[in-house]
Amino acid sequence: MNLKKPVYRWYVIYTKTNREKRIYENLRNENIECFLPLKKTLRQWSDRKKWIEEPLFRCYIFVKVSNKEFFNVLTVPGVIYYVSFGGKAHSIPERQIIYIERFVCQQEKDIILTRERINKGSQAEIIAGPLKGVRGEIVQTNSQSRILIRIESLGYCLQANVSQEEVKILTPEFSSVG
Repeated sequence: MNLKKPVYRWYVIYTKTNREKRIYENLRNENIECFLPLKKTLRQWSDRKKWIEEPLFRCYIFVKVSNKEFFNVLTVPGVIYYVSFGGKAHSIPERQIIYIERFVCQQEKDIILTRERINKGSQAEIIAGPLKGVRGEIVQTNSQSRILIRIESLGYCLQANVSQEEVKILTPEFSSVG
């Protein structure tokens, strides 16, 4: 008897607008492992201000499913389709999900980049702190020493503020200042 253990992969589903939290709960009720990264945002109404949690990626939820569960996800009310490239649902590496979790948990850290100028296109890895191991492409640096790291599987950029000591450039796309 040949019983293979099912292989679980992360995918991204596209959902109805402003229904992400409800759909997330419905997926969990169906025992489907899922991840909905949230960010805190200060919202202002005419009479008050309030901090609310809203999805980091609007209309997207990450699900970890086997081939057997793959189509069950589409039966959950509010799920529209799997995000696909070239007509095929694109799986997300587990490390990318871990990176996003770290970004969300860390929120923002202050950083100052001093001696090295990091250029667009440089590959970088965060080598210390809670975001240790996160790799990506430097998309932008600005006067406040923030870097944007593109997570290639998603096509999104996540902003992190890290000290120069915490960033290791992986390609020779930098130059010394001074």
